[in-house]
Amino acid sequence: MRGPVAVSLLPGLLLFGTFFLVPVFVLVATAFARWGGLDFAWVGLDNYRQMFDDPVFFKAMVNTLFYAAASVFIQVPLGVGVGMVLALRPRGWKALRTIIFIPFVISGAAYALIFSMFYNPRAGLLNNALGALGLPGDRDWLFDTATARWAVAGTFVFVIGFVVVLVMAEIASIPTEMYEAASVDGASTWQQLTRITLPLLRNVIGTAILIRLLVDIGMFDLVYILTAGGPDDATATLALYAYRAYLNGEWGYANAVGSVIIVIGLVLIVTVRRTFRIGERAL
Repeated sequence: MRGPVAVSLLPGLLLFGTFFLVPVFVLVATAFARWGGLDFAWVGLDNYRQMFDDPVFFKAMVNTLFYAAASVFIQVPLGVGVGMVLALRPRGWKALRTIIFIPFVISGAAYALIFSMFYNPRAGLLNNALGALGLPGDRDWLFDTATARWAVAGTFVFVIGFVVVLVMAEIASIPTEMYEAASVDGASTWQQLTRITLPLLRNVIGTAILIRLLVDIGMFDLVYILTAGGPDDATATLALYAYRAYLNGEWGYANAVGSVIIVIGLVLIVTVRRTFRIGERAL
């Protein structure tokens, strides 16, 4: 059976090599070159020296990690909590699940445009609502260095539909006998959620965190449309920083930034997998 199995895997391996391994190899290799269109010259570690000497690069890294932290400590816990509640099937749970999931399927560009109007300093809903409550309602949320990063994070941390669906699917796979036995022993609903459901969600919580982290370290479209990285690079991400280098014709330098993003992603994958023991049986 080894021959037929090898043949059946060959198309997938060819696609994986062509569209993943080759681009990654080119990116890593050209990170050691000064490359801009037809100009190409090996420069060793010069791109990395330039990168680590640039304060904007560190701003972009801090912002990227900030967005990732917002997902880990706000978005995922909120999604897990809502998913656990909806899994109890309260009245109207199907409608609520649909409403919560809808923002997840909206394109990032459309979502960014919606929030650019929401944060508008003159006609935005947020400032109007604050003014109606008697609070200061004239702040330019996206272009004030004190609030810009928080405003950008606020556009995605409440998009919890994907996490909610993952959690509900995982809870549906938990044997009902465990809850029945707990009920017989006098466990309350809260005790069942915290002592049975939550520990058994370890794998899916780790998976949700990992997916969100990988999305956040490559965040581009949302930030680009909302602020283009401003003001004063207060919202710039590593992906946006690399994009600017590409526009300036510094392709090798941009690929050096891309290689840093890959390394960060690999570190996060290993850390999250080990922390949550993803892939190990929870039962």
